[in-house]
Parts: sequence; structure tokens; C-alpha cells
Amino acid sequence: MVQEDSALAGKVAAMDRRIKDLERLLTLGLVGGDVEATLQQHTILLGRLIGDDTLGNVLMGPFPSASSAQTLRRDDGAFYQSGSIGVYPLASTLGVSQDILYATPFYMPATPNFMDEIAIEVSTINVGGAGNARLGIYEDAGGIYPGKLIKDAGTTITGLLGDHKLTVNESTPRGLKWLVVVFDVAVELRTTAVTQNAGSWAMLGSLASNLNSLMIGFQASFGYAALPEMFPAGGSKQGSLPILYLSFKPGGWS
Repeated sequence: MVQEDSALAGKVAAMDRRIKDLERLLTLGLVGGDVEATLQQHTILLGRLIGDDTLGNVLMGPFPSASSAQTLRRDDGAFYQSGSIGVYPLASTLGVSQDILYATPFYMPATPNFMDEIAIEVSTINVGGAGNARLGIYEDAGGIYPGKLIKDAGTTITGLLGDHKLTVNESTPRGLKWLVVVFDVAVELRTTAVTQNAGSWAMLGSLASNLNSLMIGFQASFGYAALPEMFPAGGSKQGSLPILYLSFKPGGWS
């Protein structure tokens, strides 16, 4: 009987230690919610506390510890376009299609990284003036391809010419992101576009079959709806894509 009581007391003590350990993890914010995002945030903060740029760079990922002049941003409401870094491409428009999820690259700087609004610009409206677009942001999957959804910013109408903006109000660590849009109606609809010309960020290289065909982003078939948690697999490379615009406000990741 004494041995059984002793064994039970040992199990209770071990359970108590585990509960206290879990409470400490909860206090530090290391469990619950988006664990991966929380871990990224803590490693970034640790890198800054260490004060070692080289080590901090390792913790923060394979990007320079100092921002390139081409990736500098302001947090005063100015908009920056996808599919280009620092040099705006020649003005162009694109006739888009419905039920196609378009993705263009966007480099997120270390600061600012608190996204304020995301936008598109309609240059020609649909026949009849009807239509909607859904906008959002995806992480990179690690192989220069869109991966996990960061933010579904919701829908905006496409039946009026000009700028159409949606609130994002989301912060994310620096690195490659993908701005996306899908349309439910696209009869004669055109938006401002990034195409294969000077200023475009042709990070996907040229097609082996045509070295003059520069690839900028991806498109994938997707029935108009809330954005999927993961970008559809098997998207095709594209050299002409709708431009999305992103603005920033003060705050965000340290």
C-alpha cells in the first residue's frame, strides 16, 4: 500500500511539473494560435537582442541583414506595386479572366511590414458594369511559389473605373510574399498590369523554349470563392499579370 501511494505521488508530481511547464510556454506565447508565426517572431527578437548581425541574419532567414535600396518602403500610406522592385515598369493593361487566381511577387522589407491596404486598378469595366474581385496575400512556399494564406482581404467591386482598395491590417516577417486576385466576372474587364518589359521583376527566368519570354508570376484555375488556405498546386508561369498595390502603416513585427 505504501509503495502504491509513493508511485501515485510520483505521478502527481510529474504531472504538476508538466502543467507548470505548459503554463510557462503559454505565458511566453510559444503554444496556441499560429505556432510557426510565433516562433518566427521570437527568433527575430532574439537576433536583435544578441546584437550580432551575422547571427541575427541566420535566425531571420536567408535575406540580407540590411535592406536593399530597392526594397525600402514608407509607412505613410504610399502604395507599392507587385511584380517590380524599385523600378516601375512601363504602363500597361491586361484583359483578365474569371475563375483564375493570379499571383505576383512582392518583397516584404524588414520595416515597415504592417500592411495597411491592398488594391487593384480597373482600367476597363465589364459589359453591364457588374463584377467582383477578391484580393489577398500568400507566403512563399520556399521554392519561389505561393504557399500558405496570410490574409484574405475580402472583395471589392470591379464595375467602376479606378482604384479599388481593401483593408489588410496584418503584419508579417520580411521576405518573399505573393499578392493575389481572382475575378468572378471578366467580360472585357481590364486592369493595370505588369508585363514583359523594363522594370518587371522576372524572378522566374525565361522559358527554355523562348529566351525572350520572361516569367513574372503564376496563375492557377480556381472557382471564385474565399481564398484557399494553400495556393493551388500546378500553377503556370506567366509573363503578364494584374498589378496589385500594397500600402503600409506604422507598427508591426519588431
